[in-house]
Amino acid sequence: MLHRPKFDSESDAHDAIDVMAMCGQTLDLWQCLLVCVTLATMLGRLAATSVAALVARQNGKGGWLEAIAIWSLFEPFLTGRQFGTNPKRLGDKNITLWTAHELKTSDVAYLRVKALIQANDELAAQVVRWDGGLTGQHIIELRDGSILAFIARSKSSGRGFSPRRIICDESQEFSALAHRALMYSTSAQGKNRQMIYTGTVPSEENNAEIFTGLRDAGRAGKGERSAWAEWTPTGSDEPNAKIDGTSWAARAQANPALGSERLLYETLDDEWDAAQSDIDGFLRERLSVWPTPIDESGAVVNLANWNGVCCDPGSQIVGRPRFVLDVPPSRAWAAMGVAGERADGVHHIEITSRDGVIDHRPGVEWVVPRCRALKASDPGFVLTIVNGSSAEALIPALTEAGIRIDYVPAGEVPAACGALYDAIEAGTVRHVGQDCLTDALRAARKNAENGESAWRWGRRKSSADITPLYAVTVALWALKNRPALVEPSAIFV
Repeated sequence: MLHRPKFDSESDAHDAIDVMAMCGQTLDLWQCLLVCVTLATMLGRLAATSVAALVARQNGKGGWLEAIAIWSLFEPFLTGRQFGTNPKRLGDKNITLWTAHELKTSDVAYLRVKALIQANDELAAQVVRWDGGLTGQHIIELRDGSILAFIARSKSSGRGFSPRRIICDESQEFSALAHRALMYSTSAQGKNRQMIYTGTVPSEENNAEIFTGLRDAGRAGKGERSAWAEWTPTGSDEPNAKIDGTSWAARAQANPALGSERLLYETLDDEWDAAQSDIDGFLRERLSVWPTPIDESGAVVNLANWNGVCCDPGSQIVGRPRFVLDVPPSRAWAAMGVAGERADGVHHIEITSRDGVIDHRPGVEWVVPRCRALKASDPGFVLTIVNGSSAEALIPALTEAGIRIDYVPAGEVPAACGALYDAIEAGTVRHVGQDCLTDALRAARKNAENGESAWRWGRRKSSADITPLYAVTVALWALKNRPALVEPSAIFV
């Protein structure tokens, strides 16, 4: 499947593909497609600020990444564009980062890109530094100051750089801390910034929260500035999917390079024969089977209560509500929840909506305009976020828009989760039956912190995005336990 933003030009992509040919490497059609998705523009700016792809091992995703890295490095030289070379301002420099989870992957990527550049005399003549450096850390620098750096990821990698573009290889192993360190380093680049993610289906031991969030957003297909591509068998995204590992149709759908010298038919037969004691591993590694399981038997809350006594489609808030923004570490989604009291004093929670649009949407670019609209309806509008959460990254833009911010301490989140759990068990909270909330509750699992006495909703352990659940959980807690913000008014719509 493929989801990509609207675009009006792919000229840069075609040039990048030609440059790779000049370096001696002809890209496959599917690799060319990814180059086009990545470099397409709309009204002179990158159409996608986030591009992610899921493809099985040994199909050649490196060719796509190499094309992007080389184009990104040489674009000012080849096009005459000025991205700035002021050594005193890193944000003005043309810097690209290629990151990987393992040191050896970073080393191999550097050597492959180096060989491609050296195969073209005109490009190689522009290089003033080939820095093999330490294992996992390499830099290629051009005469005009452009830099392509290869680094192994850590919780502090990327700090000190201000890159336009970051390539995140091996994204199936990408911690929230490492992602945070890299993502915020692109902020100064404005419309030129871009994050690229690629990986395979994670196994249970992988730290895959970021890549899972990107998958969920991509499959939803609603991100205005994000792209998602995956090569998977038909039906593999269905809950608890069952895919026949011997099917050549399924094998071909999951492996775009099948039949080429890179991936022979007999190779897959050999892998299947060797995987008879690990069929799940074959389906994951070779066919990219990554279903979204739905198992209500493991739900934390009493779904019968939630769908029964707690559900009131006609329920409405009166008085001053609490609005809460939640953003997961992946920033693949954001949700705005609200909690307030009804006329009968019973508490009400829901995800905000207007004009039929529910405020659980891919990405975060919609958040500030939405808050600005709410403030226009009510000058006393206040947005609450959790201290230390990923939502804090939006504070500068929110503040600039005149949005007042209130906070809930991170240490209160476990108590907030317990409070909503208790309210559902007792049937003392009401909602209007929004699917995004019900789906989140069905998928949510506990993440115990200090034994069973302290837990919160576990994003990584849950089988779907639970951002809406976190938003209303904190909203209900803030309504009941945080100081009142302003005098009540009936402004909620």
